[in-house]
Amino acid sequence: MKTTLELPDTLLRRTKAAAALRGVSMRDFIALALEAQLQQRAPAPGWRRLAGKARKLDTAAVDRALANEFSRIDEDTW
Repeated sequence: MKTTLELPDTLLRRTKAAAALRGVSMRDFIALALEAQLQQRAPAPGWRRLAGKARKLDTAAVDRALANEFSRIDEDTW
């Protein structure tokens, strides 16, 4: 499928140069770069992004504790 991208000039020049150094077309280079980016695990939202490689079991416990504490907040006084 074809699409149009608007890139800053400096990024386009760097992309062309990187593709040429690797001996691939710019199309293939961009496809590979996008594929690599999509394969990376997305950072967890909120506080979990700061927790690094915490286990899901640990983060679930913290989520429960936070939910419990926030359920006690009186919205009128907040």
